[in-house]
Amino acid sequence: MVHLQPFRRVSLGDSVSRESVHIGIVENDPEFRDSLLITLKKLLPKAKLSWWQSAEGLLKEDRAGLPDVLLLDVMLPGMSGIDLARGLAEDGFEGKIVILTNMNSDSLILEAIENGAVGYILKSDLHELKSIMETVLAGGAILTPTIALRVMTTLRQRRLESPDFGLSARLQQVLELMVAGKTIPQVAKALRLSPSTVHGYVKDIYKKLNVHNRAQLVGKVRNFG
Repeated sequence: MVHLQPFRRVSLGDSVSRESVHIGIVENDPEFRDSLLITLKKLLPKAKLSWWQSAEGLLKEDRAGLPDVLLLDVMLPGMSGIDLARGLAEDGFEGKIVILTNMNSDSLILEAIENGAVGYILKSDLHELKSIMETVLAGGAILTPTIALRVMTTLRQRRLESPDFGLSARLQQVLELMVAGKTIPQVAKALRLSPSTVHGYVKDIYKKLNVHNRAQLVGKVRNFG
C-alpha cells in the first residue's frame, strides 16, 4: 500500500471545468509523452499540464498539487501504474485516473477498473483523445471500442447470467454495459430506455450485489466464479 499524506479533496462532482482542469501524465516514454502533451495543449489550451516519468516521481509531489485527471501508463520503472492507481484510491485520491497503455490484457483491464480507473485506453487509440477527454471531463467513464469488446467478452465468459447474482435479463444487460465502462446516458441509449429508468436499475443492481460504486461492482464481477 502506498502511504500518502491527506489529499486535497478535489470537488469534481459529476464534471471537471475545462478552464481550471489540471491534467497529469505519468509516462516514461519521452516521445509518446511529448506527443500527448502537444495534443492536449491543442485540445485544452487553458488546462494546466504536468508530467512525471515514474510513479515514485508523482508521489514526491505536494498533495495539494496533484492533478484532477491523471493519464497513467501501466508499465513504469519501479512501481507499476496499476499499483499506483490502487494506492491512490486507497489513500483518498478523488481525481480521475485513465490508463494509457499498449497492453490489452483482460486481467489488467479489469484490475485497473477495479482499482478506480475511469478509463482504459490503448495508445493506438489516441486518435480518439478528444472524445476521451470530453467524456472524462463530463464525469463519464471511457473504454475505447477495442477494450470494451474485450471486457464484455470476458464477462460473458465468466457467465454473468448465473442465478447466483439473482438478476433479471434486463438488469443483466445493464450490468454488462456498466462494467464495460458505459455511462448511464450511454446505457440508456443502447437499451432504448430513459436515463432515470437506467439509474433505477443501477440502484437495484448495487443493492442485489451489495456494492456501492462502479469499482466495487467490477471487483465483485471479476471475483465471481
